[in-house]
Amino acid sequence: MINFAEENRIAAAKERITTFRKTATVKEVLNNKSILKFVTDSILKPPPRRSPYIITKIAPLRFNIIGLTTQIKEDVYLIQLNSIYPVDILQRTMFHELVHVLQFDRRYLIEGFGLVFWKGEASSWNVPWGARPWEIHAEELTDQFFVPSFEEDI
Repeated sequence: MINFAEENRIAAAKERITTFRKTATVKEVLNNKSILKFVTDSILKPPPRRSPYIITKIAPLRFNIIGLTTQIKEDVYLIQLNSIYPVDILQRTMFHELVHVLQFDRRYLIEGFGLVFWKGEASSWNVPWGARPWEIHAEELTDQFFVPSFEEDI
């Protein structure tokens, strides 16, 4: 017979056991019509102009960072998506991060040497996330144009 203390110890141990869930793939994240339309309509450029080159990676980021876009060099961007989140959240985040690619490409957002400029005005990374004009812009476009995929589409 298991006593109450033993039962609690077993329950606590079960809670600590890591449950494994499938990590989303880049292919699954990109399987969204609104993402593909945004890339085609807003990011890709007709020849002879050079379109941005985007590297996308599912990565272990801090739990409170779902996505991160970094300009590696002119016309080359790295989008990292947090591996702990499900596909539906990563799809919305991918759209948001693609807006940042657009912002960098159109030179609305410029960063370097610890400085950040939004449409020619100096700003700071110390501004809270929700008050940063480039984040507000990215959220507005995401809210306006992103359409979630249905599970059967994935």
